[in-house]
Amino acid sequence: MTRSILPASAAFLKKRVPGFAPALVLAAGLAAPLPAFAGNLYGLVIGIDDYQHITDLKGAVNDARDVAGTLEKLEASKVILLTDADATRDNVFASWRELTELAGPGDTLVFHYAGHGARQEAILPGHEELDNMFLLAGFDETGPGVNERIIDNEVGHLLAEEREATVVFVADSCFAGDMARAADFRAEVNVRVADVRVDKSSDRVAERVRQLGEVEEDALQNVIWLYAQDRNKVTQEVRIGEELRGALSYAFSRALEGEADGDSDSVLNTAELKRYVNSSVKRHTERRQRPEVNAGSRDLEILLHDAAGTPAPSAGLPELTLYTPPGETIPALSGIRKVDSKAEADLIYDGDGSSLVYKTGDVIASFPAPPSTEDLQATVDKWRFLAFLIGFAETEGPELDLSDGSRTYVEGEQVTFSIRSSGNENVVLFNLASNGAVQLVGPVRRGKRGLAAGKLRPGRADSFRSAVIPPFGADHLIAITTPSPMPDLVDAVQDAQQNNDLAALAKEIGHTLDGQSFGLDWVGLYTRAKGDLQ
Repeated sequence: MTRSILPASAAFLKKRVPGFAPALVLAAGLAAPLPAFAGNLYGLVIGIDDYQHITDLKGAVNDARDVAGTLEKLEASKVILLTDADATRDNVFASWRELTELAGPGDTLVFHYAGHGARQEAILPGHEELDNMFLLAGFDETGPGVNERIIDNEVGHLLAEEREATVVFVADSCFAGDMARAADFRAEVNVRVADVRVDKSSDRVAERVRQLGEVEEDALQNVIWLYAQDRNKVTQEVRIGEELRGALSYAFSRALEGEADGDSDSVLNTAELKRYVNSSVKRHTERRQRPEVNAGSRDLEILLHDAAGTPAPSAGLPELTLYTPPGETIPALSGIRKVDSKAEADLIYDGDGSSLVYKTGDVIASFPAPPSTEDLQATVDKWRFLAFLIGFAETEGPELDLSDGSRTYVEGEQVTFSIRSSGNENVVLFNLASNGAVQLVGPVRRGKRGLAAGKLRPGRADSFRSAVIPPFGADHLIAITTPSPMPDLVDAVQDAQQNNDLAALAKEIGHTLDGQSFGLDWVGLYTRAKGDLQ
């Protein structure tokens, strides 16, 4: 909990491709009917779970099937799906060249990869110290399998072979780094990076890279790049719906279905794609991942017809799944469905430690042993409320952030929150503590200006500080913006502050936002007591 103190990459390029200013758009559920592309659409989609010599994954094939299925529903002219053993180096290169032979001006080619990434010593001297690489199903550190990998430089040359069509490259993988927050051992967390070595005596790929040389930036002006994570953090799989997934692949599929078309003009442009992907990935991973979306110098667009629009969120608080170890007892809770494996669970209960762990590997609440039914239910309802918020989508909302990033903060630390809006918006800002308690942050007094009065200044950041105090776990600061004041919503937040009825608050949010433009964002603050291990 916090005490408020108011107010207060595309590595192989010679030059880094310029990106866009960050902005946020909330994720949404599935939508129908699906839009269609103006030109022809082609896709090479790769997903690998079953690795022959290194650690398996569980969600990459789900990603590939989702992306391929979405492309097919969009009536793509040709989609090539390579999963597991079919994802060989020869098949990847041959499939891409088959598609580039078919594509022409006005068309769109999607190159999607979900699987392990890794790094090795740089092959080209003077370029970078390390090369990023994508590991295929048959990769091995020695012998013939060492060649079942694709170096980032090779990817650049592959994409540069297509000079006329728009190319969208999606890498739901990572190459090295650590986590934004340590993952608790009680959660099963799969990461899409492998620590491998390359036996140079068997390596034929390195010579090909030397022959190719570097990729000129001018050859990639028609490429949009989507990476699941920045270069210094790892990508993890997360449960979305009933499956383990990569959050980037999930967001990309939903964007293609029309949910990223914020202005409903049937054109999905790079800025819309960036906003939507950033928002969706951060929400589904609790900001453990911050995707990178970059493009060449041209403003690329994907033309859509009959865009699906945004479905209304489901009424009431959604049901979550809960795993308890064999022999563990837990009080009867509403809004919960018990499951038999951690991979199926949104929440994991540890009776010995009296803790709840979220599917991302975060400890979200700790209780005195044994916890009361009321305490457990309040925490469960808090996470059901956050799941309810994920069901919303909006065009362009406020940006909430933490000054020192999405790490775990320690008891007594001062934390600075910031909020920024592009317009002169009215805001309702409230905190949702780890135990489900609600605290209204703004508006808290009458006035014409300032965050405490529920006003944001266009283009300027407002900030305030909080101190980390018990209870520890995960607080969430939530901001809702609209063009006009929201007195009924303020009343609903104040009511929830008194009675902890998050279902009633969700109902009022749905009623207030129905039929009007709004912005919505939230950020999690993860905390622990002094002396606790991170």
